[in-house]
Amino acid sequence: MDDDTTITMFHAGRFSKEAAPPWLLAIREGRCKGMDWNKATFAVLGCTTAHVTIGHEVFPIGEMRAYPTPGGGQYVELGEGETSFAEIWVAEAADWLPFNSAYIEPFLLTRATLHQADRTERLGNALIAYARHGDGRHVDRDTGESRIDHREDWEREKRERAGQRTLIAAHGSQNA
Repeated sequence: MDDDTTITMFHAGRFSKEAAPPWLLAIREGRCKGMDWNKATFAVLGCTTAHVTIGHEVFPIGEMRAYPTPGGGQYVELGEGETSFAEIWVAEAADWLPFNSAYIEPFLLTRATLHQADRTERLGNALIAYARHGDGRHVDRDTGESRIDHREDWEREKRERAGQRTLIAAHGSQNA
């Protein structure tokens, strides 16, 4: 079976590849017709039972969406921004809690920890830049780093390269 006709299924504590149910084929068909994936999923399955986004909504560090499926199960999408995507079908309601606690919660916790570490680094950089240079527009909004420090680093590297060129030229003229 290829990926367009299969889905990863969680049942009785195990993962397996199964034939895609009709509702998933309908979602994929809607996507092939140019419909946005989320709109196609909503059109076929209806509302989400859970939607968690970690980080920025446009480019999240982690995202989980769960939709109710016909027959009482859950269709789950796990994503890490643009890098990876997983779709899992938990067909039995009794499997939802074990799946959620064993896979979804650790996934979200890991992504939230990475996001928090990034935000903490950004805050630390901004505090250091403020302490070194005072209030102003010199703090990079994306990284929290000091633009003054970047400029000074660039100027130092430029001086070092000029010094190296001078040494190379002097060494070359001595050997000639």
